[in-house]
Amino acid sequence: MLYFAEAALSLKEIPNEVSLCIYITRCSNNCERCHYSQLQGRSYEGLLKDSFYDLIELYSSQASCICFMGEGENKLVDMLEMIEYSTYSHKKGLKTALYSGRNIEIEEWMWVFDYIKLGEYSIEKGALTEKSTNQVLFQKEGHEYFDITCLFWR
Repeated sequence: MLYFAEAALSLKEIPNEVSLCIYITRCSNNCERCHYSQLQGRSYEGLLKDSFYDLIELYSSQASCICFMGEGENKLVDMLEMIEYSTYSHKKGLKTALYSGRNIEIEEWMWVFDYIKLGEYSIEKGALTEKSTNQVLFQKEGHEYFDITCLFWR
């Protein structure tokens, strides 16, 4: 099951979208100097299933994208829950995004998202806003994902 610490609107996470960012807890990536290290723990969390649908109803008139900030414990049950939430969000006319801190290729279960950010945060390489970053943001168009990371660069 997925747990979360908070939800907030953001204009920064996905280019040209107003994102409702849902900060998923129990992250196991342990990135050095994580920008939100509280997500690695279990404090200040609630079950997402108890709040998700209410959050969508509350913010659907303000947000254009639901952005899951993390994958939780990265278990099959968490993936299935995210697929359910993404499918529901699409039915409500919202795009969806997943911010994964893992250094992986796009996995089959992730194809439900319109945007996917991959790669752990590296102090030496910087965040998405740096040309030297190892992180990549992909946008799905049709049946393909395209790297749009350069939209963050100054």
